[in-house]
Amino acid sequence: MVTHFALALVLAAWAPRIPQVRSDLGLSDGELGLALLGGPVGALATLWAAGALVRRLGSRRIVVASLIGYCTAGTLLAVVSGVPSLFAVLAVWCALSGALDVASNAQAAMIEELFGRRIMMTVHAAWTGGALVGAGLGAGAAALDLPLGLQTALLGTAGLAVALPATGWMLDGDRAVAAPRSSPRRHRRSAELRASVRWVVPFVPLCVVAFASFLGEGIAADWSAVYLTDVTGASPGLAGVGLVAYMTCMLGVRLVGDRVVEAHGVRRTIRPLALAAGVVFACALGLGGTPAGTTLGIVGFAVLGAGLACVVPAAFSEAGRRATRAGAPAGPAIALVGSLGYAGWLAGPPLIGGVAEVVGLRTTMWAVVGLTCAIAALTGVLAAATSPASPDSPAPPGPDSPVALPTTASLPPATTSAPAAG
Repeated sequence: MVTHFALALVLAAWAPRIPQVRSDLGLSDGELGLALLGGPVGALATLWAAGALVRRLGSRRIVVASLIGYCTAGTLLAVVSGVPSLFAVLAVWCALSGALDVASNAQAAMIEELFGRRIMMTVHAAWTGGALVGAGLGAGAAALDLPLGLQTALLGTAGLAVALPATGWMLDGDRAVAAPRSSPRRHRRSAELRASVRWVVPFVPLCVVAFASFLGEGIAADWSAVYLTDVTGASPGLAGVGLVAYMTCMLGVRLVGDRVVEAHGVRRTIRPLALAAGVVFACALGLGGTPAGTTLGIVGFAVLGAGLACVVPAAFSEAGRRATRAGAPAGPAIALVGSLGYAGWLAGPPLIGGVAEVVGLRTTMWAVVGLTCAIAALTGVLAAATSPASPDSPAPPGPDSPVALPTTASLPPATTSAPAAG
């Protein structure tokens, strides 16, 4: 939980400073979007390998290494001087944050499996709590015009102080065992490829839902302050309140999400929240140019936080359960869904910037409404991520079930790249 808190604390404090960085560097929306593209480029260089690293070395080792690098690399934001340097710094920073995120969620899946009960949303509440604190600190730093380098140094030190000692108590049981090498190399590689494909297929729907939710979360994190500043005319300090409201509602829903989903089922919980988020956000966009635009925008981001709160934790829980029911370790499954989903977080902000350069930011933000509607339509793939007694929980698949997953023996060995890498 503390690694989730530290990851979000440092990252969320950056978002309220984006309008100031854009102003200081004299960037247009398109140039800002291009600079933000450094995040996906850097992260995708490591995300696809993160699952393989977790399976080969164990999630605890990856957490320790990426945590140290991530909390120190943020200070490089203080020396950016234009699009190329901002692109490069975000590439390094997001590469480390992506590895930390995937490994931390793999560790959380192991803990959930150990307890035998749903805890993923509570764990993610720690992420949201860290993001809420970070967003508030970032908004305060923007209002006080605190140097960005000092902000990142202080928060990076705090993140290390909070999270690094806790890594000593993390679990070590998610490393895969290498397969025997008695067969010829060519035949081995062919079998490993087939096993990788068979292992990935059952998790593809979960990857799609996680990608859509992370896409919306990334847009809210990086563009909420810019939207409130440019479209509604909010001051830099007030613009940061949108992200704070978003995180506050997300935190509240995640704190009770495990119990609510177990009682009512995932569809009856997530679908109404996602639809409500879409309706309220659409109203905020429609009235964004009015005197009440700033207030409505803040409310829209707040309800969006509630609408997206349970989606990713439910996808991670279901990935772990599918793997466990098949007799496979949960960690690699979480790494797969987390790495592909996290790509949505990283891809959303630069996509918004590029499209906004052509049609305007207010029009582009309607994509968020489309995402919430898509998530509401796809909640059925998460239906098994509920209590066995819940209305939408299917019976566990038997050995002859068409949805039964391969056993541990069919997982690709640790000596090859993870499915996410290929």
